[in-house]
Amino acid sequence: MKFKISISKRKKYLNICVKEAVTPELFKEFMEKTGKGSNKSGINKFLFDLRHAPNQTSTLVLYDLVYAKYRKLGFKPGSKHALLVSLENKNDYSFAETVLLNAGYQSKIFTDEKHAIKWIEE
Repeated sequence: MKFKISISKRKKYLNICVKEAVTPELFKEFMEKTGKGSNKSGINKFLFDLRHAPNQTSTLVLYDLVYAKYRKLGFKPGSKHALLVSLENKNDYSFAETVLLNAGYQSKIFTDEKHAIKWIEE
């Protein structure tokens, strides 16, 4: 299983747990399924657990996907995106945080799961 999407126990956010390196193809796949899950559930807060998923998506591809497809997939401006990463991969995801912020989404990188959940549930 490359990734798993579930609704949090309190039904406040979608939890997307990615289990392998994030390639452009995998990124597209889990974002499409996350968008469908968001539209179906009405939940616009997302916890992306990327601790076991090093980023192998180039900045150009990431930028293009967020700006060209994100809203079409159902991600609403202002929605919250917590990126839970390992310390080793934190720098690899810093551009993702910036792109999301510049595109009009709330985004923040975390290395501590409790802090990520607290922020996403606010």
